[in-house]
Amino acid sequence: MASGRTHELMNLVFLPPALYFVPKEVYVPFTAGYLLGTFLLSPDMDMGHSKPAKRWKLLRHLWSPYRAFSKHRGMSHLPVIGSLIRLLYLILAFIFIYFVLLGALSLIKPELTPQLLKLNPLDLINRFALSQESAYLIFGIALADIAHVFIDVVSSKLKHR
Repeated sequence: MASGRTHELMNLVFLPPALYFVPKEVYVPFTAGYLLGTFLLSPDMDMGHSKPAKRWKLLRHLWSPYRAFSKHRGMSHLPVIGSLIRLLYLILAFIFIYFVLLGALSLIKPELTPQLLKLNPLDLINRFALSQESAYLIFGIALADIAHVFIDVVSSKLKHR
């Protein structure tokens, strides 16, 4: 298995050729997704000591339930499926945090509740999901995962030789 540094370096090497196949209008969301997939939403989020997990700083604890259900090189390393599972997990975690904060704030400062209700996470997710840019952002994350898994496979084959 390749090291975190190798994964990140190789993913960065694969980015320019990948951009060749992406329409110029969506370079930014695709590249943002690819970099998110490489540095923050890597398949190695299933390991608490991985570089991507450590980059979340204090929020890395948000990923503890994910790690409890995902063995290393398990579902997190399934190309595309692993990416979608991590994105869904992240969305559900932030929705949960939103409602916990909403409940706590309604008890502590009820006058702020209407402002927080205006920020409806489900509406934001719906608007995001319907945009073309979101498809390319998700495509970038998935392609970064595919590169990660490819590097793992090649690295394992070379080590066994």
